[in-house]
Amino acid sequence: FMGEIAGWGDLQDKVRRFLVRSCTQHVAGISFDDSAEPLLDPIRKELVGVVQQLEKERHNHGGKKPYHTMIGSYFSDMANVWVALRRASAKGSTVCFVVGDSAPYGIYVPVDEWLGKLAVSAGFKSYSFEKTRERNTKWKNRKHRVPLHEGRLWIKG
Repeated sequence: FMGEIAGWGDLQDKVRRFLVRSCTQHVAGISFDDSAEPLLDPIRKELVGVVQQLEKERHNHGGKKPYHTMIGSYFSDMANVWVALRRASAKGSTVCFVVGDSAPYGIYVPVDEWLGKLAVSAGFKSYSFEKTRERNTKWKNRKHRVPLHEGRLWIKG
């Protein structure tokens, strides 16, 4: 950040507001309003259902993590990323993101599907997902039993 940042406080003020909100620390103290972002229309019904489930479920856990706010905010931010990428990408270009699905508190979030739908809505032609590995299968002491995957999300423009 080349001379703009002198300490942690500067980092918060000058950088954090531009980051994609992808962890619960990024959303502390904010609320997610699903009606405020029209770019979420392609996934709104599913997203709101998951956000509502997470909001209820958090009260059953000690940390009461704001996963509901994080998930809503993440997809809102990523909808804007797809719009910016479409604008900056040549016609016919291909974009690849390495992504994994998620299940905070055991509630499944189809990350690859939702990101693909948002990309198409932003003006890309199509998406496909190439699974590279299974996740959440090796350890008996994991937090939930939802099978997950990781792979390449291919976006065609």
